[in-house]
Amino acid sequence: MLPLTDWMLEKMDLEKSLFRSTAISSLLLFLLALFIHALLKAFHFCYQFYVNCQRLRCFPEPPRRNWLLGHLGLVVPSEEGLQKVTELVSTLSPSFVTWLGPFIPVVSLVHPDHIKPVATAPAAIAPKDKLFYGFLKPWLGDGLLLSGGQKWAQHRRILTPAFHFDILKPYMKIFNESTNIMHDEEGCHLSDEDIAAEADTFMFEGHDTTASGLSWVLYNLARHPEYQDQCREEIRNLMRGRDTEEIEWADLSQMPFTTMCIKESLRLHPPVTAVSRCCTEDVKLPNGWVIPKGITCLISIFGTHHNPAVWPEPEVYNPYRFDPKSSQNYSPLAFVPFSAGPRNCIGQNFAMSELKVALALTLLQFTVRLDKNKSVRRKPALILRTENGLWLQVEQLPSKI
Repeated sequence: MLPLTDWMLEKMDLEKSLFRSTAISSLLLFLLALFIHALLKAFHFCYQFYVNCQRLRCFPEPPRRNWLLGHLGLVVPSEEGLQKVTELVSTLSPSFVTWLGPFIPVVSLVHPDHIKPVATAPAAIAPKDKLFYGFLKPWLGDGLLLSGGQKWAQHRRILTPAFHFDILKPYMKIFNESTNIMHDEEGCHLSDEDIAAEADTFMFEGHDTTASGLSWVLYNLARHPEYQDQCREEIRNLMRGRDTEEIEWADLSQMPFTTMCIKESLRLHPPVTAVSRCCTEDVKLPNGWVIPKGITCLISIFGTHHNPAVWPEPEVYNPYRFDPKSSQNYSPLAFVPFSAGPRNCIGQNFAMSELKVALALTLLQFTVRLDKNKSVRRKPALILRTENGLWLQVEQLPSKI
């Protein structure tokens, strides 16, 4: 080290002294330590990457575009992209791997048997993945959708009672009147920042998703007027003899066919097409394949709902799939529009109640038909939408209750 120290002092035109020699030597040792640390980190990354590549070889994958891009651009957010997902699911089920560039693998799960180990794992083992959700944090804050660990557990515990059936009953008349500030039984309060984050989360998850779900169910009933007529007849029979056209809490369980139509629409057009997780430990799948620790998992809701190995003729709108007798043949994880497991949608009962009320009151007063001059091209963004909106023709009905 001393010759190098002398050389540096000479280049800097400094006289040699014990202090300067010691300082230069210390700096060189520090830089050498940084270099060795970076080298070890790079070696560890390369070794871990090699090990993960070997462990992921059991998963099928579609052809890559090239070694640099991997599968980037294979599935685009458009009608053609969704058709590509359907194609991949039909050929690569129950799960497959794609690469975002040369170094980032994503395991897509498209079958209930492979979804179960990840979706039902404790929240600490399968937290939300920052790769897909990180860009939402500046907008939604650290609410239920994005938070993790102890903060998520506390917020979930505080907010869950607000969505109990007894709490939802008053929403039959006014769905948006609830201004109580809640607190934890252990005495922990939500800060103003936490409340703002949860409000943003509920506005996004509670409004956009429900609006998308209602739009698609009206579209599907417009495409199938025979099912629309059955729903209307069921609701009219339920409301016959009443003075007002108000849906009561007890009515929600008395609309089986309408509920079947809503569920089939959520299967065919799930408002949220996928959720992602990043497991903190290895997860073993039923067929023996292992998702390595740290790998991003994509639970493809759209892919599972359109998997022909799970749902025969998946592109056909058939509400009778959800007939209580028929639905017993399907796995509980074959239908996951609200996700599943400990991090499922906290407001799913609220959303289903809202959908039933809105659909029932709409069908009581109107007939909906397709606008044949408008084509529908699906567009999966944060929420499943269409490129140019869903255009329906609406006709007022005479009251027949």
